[in-house]
Amino acid sequence: VLAFLGRGLWLPLIGGFLVVEDPLQAADALVPLGGGKVRTIEAARLYAQGYAPWLVTIEMPLETPGIRESYAELVKREAVWGGVPPERILTAPGVVETTFEEALAVRQLAEERGWRSLLLVTDPYHTRRAELCFRRAFRDTGITVILRPAAGSSYQAGSWWRDRDDLRDTWTEYLKLVLYVVGYR
Repeated sequence: VLAFLGRGLWLPLIGGFLVVEDPLQAADALVPLGGGKVRTIEAARLYAQGYAPWLVTIEMPLETPGIRESYAELVKREAVWGGVPPERILTAPGVVETTFEEALAVRQLAEERGWRSLLLVTDPYHTRRAELCFRRAFRDTGITVILRPAAGSSYQAGSWWRDRDDLRDTWTEYLKLVLYVVGYR
């Protein structure tokens, strides 16, 4: 009964734990993580504001009927529509399926380019796991990883249980966090 009555206090903590945000600062490249259009839109907005001279896309399997472009091409097109010049967009090497694989691919590109900092853009609920994956992959590189929740995301950490999509995203992200902690990369 007490847990039910106090749900307004502890449920927001569950959503809030997932959200990590570093102070916004300039970086060598913006990296909208794979998985959502809102991430690319936010990265393009940050590019337009001068936070980084490069935008990095990744390649991942895309299993959407009727779509003939690759995932990286779709992100690039969205970024160009958002004002990023095509010559300022790079694609990390390889094809990735997990956030950790994404971190490794971005690390390879960052090291090849001699970058010292990256500004990652993702949905708020994904920032905690993205932080774990990228900080692990970039450990001992000297490359700073800055996390930025996408401003256009509809996710509400303080009321996630009231929205079907937020509810799904929260529990799915916790499952993925557990899998990451037990060693799935």
